[in-house]
Amino acid sequence: MDPTLVRIAVGGVIGAHGVGHVLGWMPAWGIARFEGASSHSWLISGLIGDSGAKLGAGLLFVLPTVGFVVAAAGLLTGQPWWRQFAVGSAGVSLACTALYPQAYSASSTVGAVAVNLAILYAVLVANWDPTGASA
Repeated sequence: MDPTLVRIAVGGVIGAHGVGHVLGWMPAWGIARFEGASSHSWLISGLIGDSGAKLGAGLLFVLPTVGFVVAAAGLLTGQPWWRQFAVGSAGVSLACTALYPQAYSASSTVGAVAVNLAILYAVLVANWDPTGASA
């Protein structure tokens, strides 16, 4: 398979995954409503209340939104730093999912976790880098 095509496809998936995180911060900040979405956190709501948990959800979910889009742009333009953004964003996204398990529908949560784990595996275990920066 053409390496450029693979890079475009993977970059598209990473970018779309980042954009999908708007489902976490837009409802938390009252910008949009999504059926079944909740900014309640089993941990944070108990510590600082639901208002604080909503603020926290907004702040936390916006990080992988931006991070994955930046990672995708870096991958698509052949930048060596795309890997750090992808790994950091996947870690934050997994933390968001753990703290706010009802932020997405169940199927979206499963899909998001799968993409995060695939990114972590590809970069950290398989050392995949089509830009050649890790070689």
